Amino acid sequence: MNQKKYTEREKLEYLEKASEIGHSRARRELGYPNSWSTANSWAKEFNVSIALSDLKAKSASFNQWYREEELLVAMQDIIDRGMEYINSSDELSPDEYKKVTEGVKRAVETMNLIQGKATTRNGTEQPSETDAALDSFLKAAYSDEQKVSDLRDQGQ
Repeated sequence: MNQKKYTEREKLEYLEKASEIGHSRARRELGYPNSWSTANSWAKEFNVSIALSDLKAKSASFNQWYREEELLVAMQDIIDRGMEYINSSDELSPDEYKKVTEGVKRAVETMNLIQGKATTRNGTEQPSETDAALDSFLKAAYSDEQKVSDLRDQGQ
């Protein structure tokens, strides 16, 4: 099958028209190229961005939204079923419990990822006043315990 070879001038003429009115209309008006993929490869070759038509852009955004909504519903189902299993099972082995909770955790993380929320913590939180007070108390208790054991060792 013979494919027509287009000159650089024809390609640039097409790309100029396509950048104004889009691939489909430019192909109809100019009568070339024969396929959308050829037109798109020219755009890539000459580093020209061709905007999608309004209808195609709306359709693409709807498809993305629809996929995300389906995934969110699926993840919510996993979470619900996992929690139901945990709550209804009287005697879960530690291994079974761990597997179910890890599955629920992954579903929650996936939901957060889809929604653009953080999925990990980086540990940059500062200790609260309560944390600092507890730390001081533990240090004091530990040092007093050392003093008491030192006294016992000395026979006092």
